[in-house]
Amino acid sequence: MNESIMYQELINFISKWVNLSETDIKALQSKLSLENYDKGDIIMKQEQICKSVKFVISGIYRVYQLKDGKEITSYFNYTSRNPIVASFVSLLKEQPSNEIIECILPGTVISIDYTQWKSLYEISQSLNTFGRLMAEFNYLLAIERIESLQFQNASDRYESFIKLYPDLLNRIPHHYIASYLGITPESLSRIRKTAVRE
Repeated sequence: MNESIMYQELINFISKWVNLSETDIKALQSKLSLENYDKGDIIMKQEQICKSVKFVISGIYRVYQLKDGKEITSYFNYTSRNPIVASFVSLLKEQPSNEIIECILPGTVISIDYTQWKSLYEISQSLNTFGRLMAEFNYLLAIERIESLQFQNASDRYESFIKLYPDLLNRIPHHYIASYLGITPESLSRIRKTAVRE
């Protein structure tokens, strides 16, 4: 996939939410850059300040935190769901991140400096609207995640995971999934066996 096609992927995604003029597209493309990552690459380290927003073209990325040496996965980013990669608290507050972002399946992202992204709001009402819609979208994802952890048992969380991330189950290590569900890999294995029998 060449560079112009990759940029068109982002344009197509934004165009599902708002109408972009040719001026909007040219202004946006002038600020974009491509980044390629291999499995295991750390896109953002803990204590680093997040200064860019990235859009997934290919690959799978994991956002997690370390708590007493234990990895706690917050969510996964890939094209089919949640394709915008950033540590949003760090980005918006301009403070060191508690999160680590890791590439777990090789791929490419389109990156834009957040200061430059915000500058587009001044010249494009459509991109301004898109930014607001993405903020609302990410808020809903966060609430969905919180309610899952607070009100669902492990089996229900597993069922929700399958619905939300149907094509991840056989593509990423299961201990990442267990971390996302807030359970041990052994518990995940038992839940999966029970689900197969049912």
